[in-house]
Amino acid sequence: MTFRPARRDSVVALAGVLAGAAVATAIAVAAWPGSAQTAQGSSKAASATATGPTLAPDPVNETLRPKEVVLPSEGPYTSGKIVLVPLRLTCGLSTIIGTHGEEQANGQYCMIRVALTDDDTFTHTFDVRKTALTTTAGASIPVAYEAQEVERQPLQLPEVGRSDRYEFDIYYDVPRDATVNGFTFDDGEGGATARAPLPVRSWPFS
Repeated sequence: MTFRPARRDSVVALAGVLAGAAVATAIAVAAWPGSAQTAQGSSKAASATATGPTLAPDPVNETLRPKEVVLPSEGPYTSGKIVLVPLRLTCGLSTIIGTHGEEQANGQYCMIRVALTDDDTFTHTFDVRKTALTTTAGASIPVAYEAQEVERQPLQLPEVGRSDRYEFDIYYDVPRDATVNGFTFDDGEGGATARAPLPVRSWPFS
């Protein structure tokens, strides 16, 4: 006759096996203290990845240079397919110093920083030399070529592509007793000359 254990005996035996397994797991965790920290660290890493990288600050929030003022947002101004926004203005500069030279103004240097885009499906050329500052006396001041070279700023943008954005400085040598009141440019392809008014103010000379 075959002996069969009672059902209660099987349940007791199974409970003993499970209890032993629980004790073994507890011992293993105690012997490996870094396991819990590793799991916690993995959770934090997954959370950081989900939020994505931190974006760089907008260029418009850059620290202003000496004497530089932010221009009121009244643009953009358009000539042909060239769209331009004046961003910041500086006047009253006696000298500019670049990475490979220094240049003295005959009068005072004024600098305007602009943002330029191409509102077309084709590339266009922008000639910085065709821009000018206007004064309250009615004069038109051309670009100071030497200052542009010293500061390594462009005299021409040969290929402005669709929706490309360029930010750069343009320097002008303005008579010391003159006051600027506007900025003009054109697309160089027959577009009308655009004029952006600039705030009239006095600038300390140094």
